[in-house]
Amino acid sequence: MRSPLLLLAAFFALGIWAGAYAQGRVVASPTTAGLALALTAVMCLAGLVALRLGKIWAGTIIVLAGFIAAGAVAEMLFPVRFGPQAISRIEERGVNASRPVLVEGRLATAPVREPYGKEVDLDASALEQDGEKWPVNGRVRLWVKSGFASSDAAPLDLEVGDWVRASAELRRPRVYQNPGAFDYRGWLESIQDISWLGNVRGERKLEKIPGPDLGWLDRTILRMRRGGLAAIDRMFPPWGAEARDGAVLKAVLFGDRSSLDSETVENFRKSGLYHLLVVAGLHVGLLAMLATLLFRILRLGETWRSSLVLALIAAYALVVEQRAPTLRATVMIAAYLVGKILYRERSLLNAVGLAALVLLFVRPAWLFEAGFDLSFAAALLIAGLAVPILSKTTEPYRLGLYRLKEINRDMGLPPKVTQFRLDLRSLAAFIEKRFAFFGRHPQRASTAVVAPVRMAVWVAEMLLFSTILQCGLMLPMVLVFHRITFAGVALNALSVPLMVLVLAVALPSVALVAILPSLAPGPAAVLGIILRALFALTGLPSLPPWLSYRLPGPPLWVALGFALSLVVAAWAWARHTKLFAAASASFVVFLALVCLHPFAPKLPGGVMEVTALDCGEGEAVFMVFPDRATALINTCGVGERSVRGISGSRWNAGEEIVSPFLWSRGIERLDVLALTHSPGEQRASAEALARNFKIGEVWLDTTGRSPAAYALLDDIKHAGARVREFEGGERMALGGASFHVLWPPARRENETLPSDGENLDSLVLQISDQEANILLAGHLDAKAARALVASGEPVASRLLQIYPRALAESSEDDFLHAVSPQVIWTSGVRSRGRPEALRAPEFRRPRFFRTDVDGAIQMTVNADRLALRVYRTSTGWGTGAGTGWLLTSPASSVP
Repeated sequence: MRSPLLLLAAFFALGIWAGAYAQGRVVASPTTAGLALALTAVMCLAGLVALRLGKIWAGTIIVLAGFIAAGAVAEMLFPVRFGPQAISRIEERGVNASRPVLVEGRLATAPVREPYGKEVDLDASALEQDGEKWPVNGRVRLWVKSGFASSDAAPLDLEVGDWVRASAELRRPRVYQNPGAFDYRGWLESIQDISWLGNVRGERKLEKIPGPDLGWLDRTILRMRRGGLAAIDRMFPPWGAEARDGAVLKAVLFGDRSSLDSETVENFRKSGLYHLLVVAGLHVGLLAMLATLLFRILRLGETWRSSLVLALIAAYALVVEQRAPTLRATVMIAAYLVGKILYRERSLLNAVGLAALVLLFVRPAWLFEAGFDLSFAAALLIAGLAVPILSKTTEPYRLGLYRLKEINRDMGLPPKVTQFRLDLRSLAAFIEKRFAFFGRHPQRASTAVVAPVRMAVWVAEMLLFSTILQCGLMLPMVLVFHRITFAGVALNALSVPLMVLVLAVALPSVALVAILPSLAPGPAAVLGIILRALFALTGLPSLPPWLSYRLPGPPLWVALGFALSLVVAAWAWARHTKLFAAASASFVVFLALVCLHPFAPKLPGGVMEVTALDCGEGEAVFMVFPDRATALINTCGVGERSVRGISGSRWNAGEEIVSPFLWSRGIERLDVLALTHSPGEQRASAEALARNFKIGEVWLDTTGRSPAAYALLDDIKHAGARVREFEGGERMALGGASFHVLWPPARRENETLPSDGENLDSLVLQISDQEANILLAGHLDAKAARALVASGEPVASRLLQIYPRALAESSEDDFLHAVSPQVIWTSGVRSRGRPEALRAPEFRRPRFFRTDVDGAIQMTVNADRLALRVYRTSTGWGTGAGTGWLLTSPASSVP
């Protein structure tokens, strides 16, 4: 095999997966670790001996088994590298994380400025509480809030490398325990080594302290990075009209996405060009290509050329902020360049395999990170399919265009290419005879023929390359981002030359402006023109919606068929023509299934299903009726947050919480979206759901309408959904069920609603069918609850959702007695404990749940049964073992 390292990397990754699955079942003690390492070494050594003795199959199997064992050991022993002083284990050492602690350490990242504070990552060195101090290692992400500092406190000028002490309120990263939810805590802990998030109430709670200086290398890297970012600010001031140019340039060159606005991020994502904002394989590869071209013009030898390119990309990887994607690309390109320097046979697949082995050995958890998977999927598609296909299709013709007049070159070319050159020479001779100018300048006649053909071949290469890459990445893009972008094929082909221009112009311009700031206007004008063209490619919102849309992931058998078809096609290319054709046809079928998703959603029939989602401080209830009609009551929205999501866009509950849950059920359409309170606060999340799903009707409360609510109404109508406004006392029907607004009370003609604090802006909704009554009490307070009971409305229901504060006050009235529920759940992280009313011996105790503790709660109801289960999420990062639905009651009855 020309690519043995790829096979070894695949089995090493299989071992990592097995090790992640075994975590929690096998204790990785020093003894077991030593035995596992010894067993791995023996297996690999035995396999090598067998190979040496000519036992090819036996040796191969033993070696591959040894790499599986090595991967499992690497995964299970990875946490050991942090030692007993790991900050993730501070509670075991006596630190009370529920109380403020003093954190000391060095700033690892530059402060990211947000509307209400700053966000910084701190490499912690010590924690202090109640006069006791503990040395620690690990990273903490601090949110330094504004608005708490005293009037005479000057803002701190914080930079990377500064040593600081902060009084922080620590908390674990929040994981929303819903099916389909992203394991944010596991991602932070395993990928970024961040175990704790901390709130610092103002800059007066943070101070600079003396500490060890940065080393020479770190100081040099930091100086180069600061100088580059400052040069971009000189060319495109953050307060100027071209601020977006500077923000994108910082992301493209240095991986700094802190200045990007949400609209820009969303436009790049919709057009399939978001990868341009992440310094990864494309950037490093184009930089290596430009450097190689420059050194070739300078007539440097291949060894010197490869060595200098390797040094350049290594230096660039140190300067950019997003180290993981850049590191992956640098290692892959470095493996290929080292082969050239050592005069070894180069195989792109072997380089990809070596890079995967190195990176997974350093950090096994990268195997479960979406960025790692997408990077290596793209690398495998390029090396295993795109390059081989191009080498047999367009590349021979591209090479045949060089030195067209040299007849001696024809002998070493394939017959078709030789005929191609003969035809071009005949055309050039015809032009020379037909036009006097070309007759006097025969070389220009040849150029006039070759130039357009060369452009056509280049366009064909780019389109073919982009098509292979985009189609091959369609499955992982759907699984990770739930997005199909057909326009990405053409747009990516156009974006590559633009990125070449950006890098070729921006890098020397930034260096020049950093040295001579007065020259900033000239490079800024040139870069502005190039960036205008790049922004024009992201103008997808004005194009037809079918070019970019969201959808659920496909079933497992489709994903397996998609991947297997690609692997077989890559292997069969240039080996078995018929097998390649069959694999390609199979791939097209599975690609169509991925893009069209002609699969019914996973919904029960003949029963009513109610799922209360874990929304943090918000609330959302998803309902399925016996005829499989669906309704979503509220959207988890609690207003727009200032924090950013993983991708750099502003956090949105509809996008981050509700949409992944619906996609996990295979849902593409909602029959009804009902907003029973604060439509203005739910505007952002409702808009996200309207973009991601087809919605039949949107039900809105007409009470307390705000300007934001009217804006939401316009947005929903523009999205094509029907809008129905309802008020107190109204009844609606869906799926054989009746929706009755119990509160606020129905308003008679010429009657005004009371305004004495009876919580009229939060609706109480009762859903009834033949199976059960469900009461969604929302934010109903105690006073309004007493008024509702006194009104004589039939409030008795088997299931009750209520706001934590109202539940805590319920001992003062008979609301719970009137409802007499079997199950109560509350939404919101401010809910604490069980109310006194549930502990009263005379009260028939219901089952009580909190979504922030128990996770999503799914209740399946029919005539005489109520089955209930909750969703629990493991805190580990990996295969998801230990994550899923837990049946909390028998299917017969509750309680």
